[in-house]
Amino acid sequence: MNQRERFLAIAIGGLVGALVIQWGINKYQTAVRSRTTRIDALSNEKLKLEDRLLDGAYADRQLGEYLSRSLPGDPERAHSDYQSWLLDAVEQNGLSNPRVNRTNMLPVGDLYQRLSYSVDGRTDLPKLIEFLHTFYAKDYLHRMSKLAITPARDEASRFDVKMSVDVIALSAAAEDAKPPTSPSWRVDPTVTAYSEPILNRNFFEPPNKAPQFTGNSVVDAIAGKDSTTPLTFKDPEGHQLRFELLESAPDFVRLDERTGTLTVKSETKQEFDVKVRVTDDGYPNRTTEQKLVVKVGDPPPPPEPPAAKPMFDDSTQTVLTALVQGRDDWTAWMNVRTKGKTLKLRVDDEFEIGTLKGKVVEVTPKYVLLEIDGRRFELKPAGVLADAAKNSEPIEN
Repeated sequence: MNQRERFLAIAIGGLVGALVIQWGINKYQTAVRSRTTRIDALSNEKLKLEDRLLDGAYADRQLGEYLSRSLPGDPERAHSDYQSWLLDAVEQNGLSNPRVNRTNMLPVGDLYQRLSYSVDGRTDLPKLIEFLHTFYAKDYLHRMSKLAITPARDEASRFDVKMSVDVIALSAAAEDAKPPTSPSWRVDPTVTAYSEPILNRNFFEPPNKAPQFTGNSVVDAIAGKDSTTPLTFKDPEGHQLRFELLESAPDFVRLDERTGTLTVKSETKQEFDVKVRVTDDGYPNRTTEQKLVVKVGDPPPPPEPPAAKPMFDDSTQTVLTALVQGRDDWTAWMNVRTKGKTLKLRVDDEFEIGTLKGKVVEVTPKYVLLEIDGRRFELKPAGVLADAAKNSEPIEN
């Protein structure tokens, strides 16, 4: 074999070796992928089985809860127990002339029996809410499928009530299963908390607003004397208001419940606080509390008596009779007829005639300019002083 043939043989052998190696690598990768795919499939199957186990455990727990809430598995025992409880609940919550009747018993496959009842009676709204609380607090597998409330024609504030009730008795429940003893978590455990959101609502008007205090929070009183002060509250809806003092008020303080008049009679001068509560008659009632500061002091000084008005105003009978020229100036002659005298007035002379008091500003051949209480006016010959003063004008700055 020559050198050329030897090189050709080596090349062919290397190519065959490379192909064998590549085939081995591909075989290995295919096996790895197949193994990985199988592992993933098994993992997914495991997860599915775990989910089924969890669902089964949840279903088993749920079925256990249903069994604890179910009526007895015996249909007749279930009917007897539930009808007895339902009748007791109706009577204990004040429904008058109650009637509780079974209307149907329907098997649903082999899983449970559905028992249906009708309940009739008459009651007022608070008692009806109490019955609803009793019904839903009992943790049976029951529901109220229909509830009709009609105002009673012959009794004000009472209602005729009709309801339809469905309850379940699981076939798997024991024949002597005991009723549930724990109250349902679905309702508030106290009747008051359950009733308040229902009763304290007005479905026919906007929400009732509380009264508003619009007066002075400081009340003045006189020592040793009955001092009355009406408290001013305004109700946005115009409802009637009821007033009351809180317990901290002194004994000598009284408040009229209807009018809201506060009366204080303290023998000594002092200052103290009182708190009043005002409640409207809206539905539901709204209340406002207001703090007042009462100051008991001396009586105010008596007012000064008003100045006595003259029985007759001389200015209405005062006439400008002449404008006389002197050596240096002019003089206005005004005749006060009621007194029978003539006043001769020059510039800057002051006068007081009847209710008018002023001074002379200017005297001319045609008129005299007078000023009274910051107002000026002209008085011409034969003019009446009071009539001219009515047309006076304020002095411009």
